[in-house]
Amino acid sequence: KMAAVLLRAASLAFVMVLGILLKKTGIVEQNAGEVIKKLLINLTLPAAIIVNFAAIPSIQSSFLFLAFLGMALDIVGMVVGAWMTKKETPEKKALYMLELPAYNIGTFCIPFVQSFLPGIGSVSACIFDVGNSVICTGGSYAFVSEYISKSKNGMDYRQFAKRLLTSPPLMTYVVMFAMSLCKIKIPEQVVTFVSPIANANAFIAMMMLGLLFRFEMKKAYIKEIFRLLGMRYILAVLFSIGIYFLLPYDLVIRQTLVLVCFGPTSAIAPAYTGMCGGDEGLASCINSVSIIISMIVMTGLIGSFGLF
Repeated sequence: KMAAVLLRAASLAFVMVLGILLKKTGIVEQNAGEVIKKLLINLTLPAAIIVNFAAIPSIQSSFLFLAFLGMALDIVGMVVGAWMTKKETPEKKALYMLELPAYNIGTFCIPFVQSFLPGIGSVSACIFDVGNSVICTGGSYAFVSEYISKSKNGMDYRQFAKRLLTSPPLMTYVVMFAMSLCKIKIPEQVVTFVSPIANANAFIAMMMLGLLFRFEMKKAYIKEIFRLLGMRYILAVLFSIGIYFLLPYDLVIRQTLVLVCFGPTSAIAPAYTGMCGGDEGLASCINSVSIIISMIVMTGLIGSFGLF
């Protein structure tokens, strides 16, 4: 049975490797990853969210806590990043405060959860990602850019709100969650219509990760990668222990949240790091290394949970 888990995980990894090879050999254009990213953000991920929510009759209001949990864990990561770099340069502060929090749920964790867990698992990950997305799709950048700046103008709340309101996955999460709380059933015709797009989400997500994969293991990077990712996975262990043993949710939901805690860094974090004056190349390398580590750890967790 463990062989079946490894085979399914390997199939996801293979698509990512295929994306790396397609880019390296020049079969696809260098900007293909950006094109695929737009497809995922605007089409396949919103469709997958709709289908996942449709599989669950209704969501209890207690699930709202999962959205706050996603936001809270991200804030803890930002605080730890600020603490670790309190005597460092603004550029180093930006790197740690943007790479420690936030989880790549939509393009990495959800394909894994879809492949191994019942529909309630995917919905739990989606609700957690509502809070997570508020931070990683603009909240962290808005805060960190102000935190490291000497300007006293304050945050641009209009730009911050615009970032959130123009995020298709986040808006889909919010609408689907509200409909579920109000017990408004998604028409079966809608589910049938978007299912082919939703079914492509895992493939598109892993292909995108391969096309955007960046691995520059410079000597100067190694220490920072070990230090930052070491702390990130220490936090993941602490968070997952608390979630698994303390939260009053069904086992499937707790298992899902444990998997999410070990997800890789946000795919958007390197861009935000560069925008804050940090080393975008180092941030991209951290992101790529975290994908490899998370794939190994999450596959091991799936096997240990017996999710065959």
